[in-house]
Amino acid sequence: MELEVTWSRVIRVWWSYIWRNLIAIIVSMIIGGIVGGIIGVVMGSFGASEEDIKMIAGIAGAIIGLMISIVPMKMILGMNFGEFRLVLLSNENKKDI
Repeated sequence: MELEVTWSRVIRVWWSYIWRNLIAIIVSMIIGGIVGGIIGVVMGSFGASEEDIKMIAGIAGAIIGLMISIVPMKMILGMNFGEFRLVLLSNENKKDI
């Protein structure tokens, strides 16, 4: 049965997502810092310029951030919120299949 989208329900889903996302951002920053440091050391040892190191490390950090950013959404899909669950439903009618 479909429930009405109320502010109370929206806030519960939003909060569930936002606090997980904040943790993901912190994890992304830590991993990005470590990877950026490794990239800096390796590229620096090969004589790369500081600009090149910053560019490559920045791109790597962005990729890491994008990859980790999907995790909180995956975590809340299917989650039980007491009076409802957050699930994905097909638009196709099973009788038509």
